[in-house]
Amino acid sequence: MSISTHYQPIISLAHRRVVGYEALLRAKRSNGEFCPPLEAFEHARQQGRAEQFDRLCLANHLKHFEPIKRQDQWLFLNLSSDTINPQNQRAELITKRLAKQGLQPQNIVLEILEDAAKDGEQLKEFVHYYRTAGFLIAIDDFGTGHSNFDRMWELKPNIVKLDRSMLANARNNPGRQRWLARCIALLRETGALIIVEGVETQDDALLALDSDADLAQGYLFAKPSPLGQHDQAWLLNELQMLHHHSLCSLGERQRLHTQKKLSLKNMLLETAHAISQGIDFPAATAEILQHKAVERVYLLNSEGVQIVESLISEHVIQDTSMRYAPLTRSDGALWARRAYFRNAMDQPDQVQLSSPYIGLPNANLNITLSKALCRPFSEEKNVLCVDINAHYLSE
Repeated sequence: MSISTHYQPIISLAHRRVVGYEALLRAKRSNGEFCPPLEAFEHARQQGRAEQFDRLCLANHLKHFEPIKRQDQWLFLNLSSDTINPQNQRAELITKRLAKQGLQPQNIVLEILEDAAKDGEQLKEFVHYYRTAGFLIAIDDFGTGHSNFDRMWELKPNIVKLDRSMLANARNNPGRQRWLARCIALLRETGALIIVEGVETQDDALLALDSDADLAQGYLFAKPSPLGQHDQAWLLNELQMLHHHSLCSLGERQRLHTQKKLSLKNMLLETAHAISQGIDFPAATAEILQHKAVERVYLLNSEGVQIVESLISEHVIQDTSMRYAPLTRSDGALWARRAYFRNAMDQPDQVQLSSPYIGLPNANLNITLSKALCRPFSEEKNVLCVDINAHYLSE
């Protein structure tokens, strides 16, 4: 079996240039047929030479990187799971080999699968050893198998590469797009840069931008090649255009969001005024309940206790299953811990708008608008709350 290396550029979306290359194995059988990398490693494993084959691949990656290398760019090297063991902690030997190629540990990003080692402590020790030696650590294919955030906090990688399936699943799926952005934000809390893999189209690149990814990799920017070829002038212009498109779309979404929010706030103020004038609760809330985004309306006392049963919009009643029936009744519920109650009490002259949360009983993603008011013949403040479907503001 013969082996060679192709290099695929990794792009900084903000810097609009190549910041590194992933070294990818290309193997051929003795008859000249291409052999997928996983099959090549499995073949070596069956022969009992997995670690030897892995070292051969790494040496080949380093050797053929010579024409491409720059001190301000990384080389990403995939490590086989067979190499994640205490016997393979040989940073000094690797550093000497790198020096012969004019490279240093900080030029190298070691890519490790999150579940590469059956022994979690062994993986932590391996990561700590090479990071202490100056190498950067990337966790590859996050989002598949048994990926979990706890492991990221334990390993503290420099870079996390999201599996291409996360981007593919987010295409044309607003819910998954929101999850992609939240996932990136959570992973960044560990101190890692985030790479989105599998960027194949302009829409994919825009989704990576809108999700606030740091880096991107995919056929849109460049296919793997022996010298990591890419068109820097095209890349600069393409990302300039994509940034412009993303900002314009963001501006338009924010404009529509503001219009919708203002309209709902005005309706809430009119409803609160009607209640303050002594109009009974069902009559005062009849108009706002007709709004397509409104799901329920209710009233809290100064302690955060719900003092009337929620009034539910007709379109919600029709769509709500009885799966959460035990949570349907809400009179007497205590919502004092909710920010929309506390903020309304602290700032009685202002309409409050909550962050999205899972609303009960239908478990939709909700946002609550709230406003403090006083009813006739009472000195106690009440808080009027209107739950809306969160998707309405982002449509």
